[in-house]
Amino acid sequence: MTPRTRQTGFTLLEMLAALVIMALCSGVLLLAFGQSARALQQVDRADRLSQAARSVLDEQAVGILQPGRSDGVVDGRIEWAMDVAPLADAPGQPQLLRIELAVREGPHQARFSTLRLVNPAQAGAR
Repeated sequence: MTPRTRQTGFTLLEMLAALVIMALCSGVLLLAFGQSARALQQVDRADRLSQAARSVLDEQAVGILQPGRSDGVVDGRIEWAMDVAPLADAPGQPQLLRIELAVREGPHQARFSTLRLVNPAQAGAR
C-alpha cells in the first residue's frame, strides 16, 4: 500500500471568504476616496471665492470708498456685492467704514466682513 499524500492549497470556501473580505475592503476604500474628492472640491470652491473677495477688496482699496452698495463680476463667473457703511464715530476718533462683501459662484456663496480706516484727507473731502 502506498501512503496517501495530503494535498495542500486553499479550499473553495476559503477562496470565497477571501474574495468577500477583499470586496468589502475595496468598497470602504472607494467610499473614503469619494468623500475625499468631495472635500477637495469644497476646499477648491471656498478658495476661489476667498481669492475673488480678496481681489475685489484690493480693487476697491485703490479709490476712495464711498458708503453705499456696489456689485460686479470677477473672472466672468463669480458675482460680488459690497456694502460700505460708516461706523458711528466719536469726535477726535478716526473714522471707520464697515465693509460687507458677498461673493457667489452658482449656488455657492461666501460672506466676508472687515473694517477700513478712512484716510483723514478722504474724510475731509466728504
